[in-house]
Amino acid sequence: MRFLDCTKGAKEPSRSLLDVGVDNALNFSGFDEKMFFKRGGKYVWSKADMQLDW
Repeated sequence: MRFLDCTKGAKEPSRSLLDVGVDNALNFSGFDEKMFFKRGGKYVWSKADMQLDW
């Protein structure tokens, strides 16, 4: 599994997450945390716990 860097107009895959780890792969993915939050990317989970009736 890999992250895709789309910052240069093409989808460039990172190195494998299994080979380099998530943090390292994310550093080279083009992810911009400030822009993520600026465009409202943080989702607030508000759904009540579901009771499953099995």
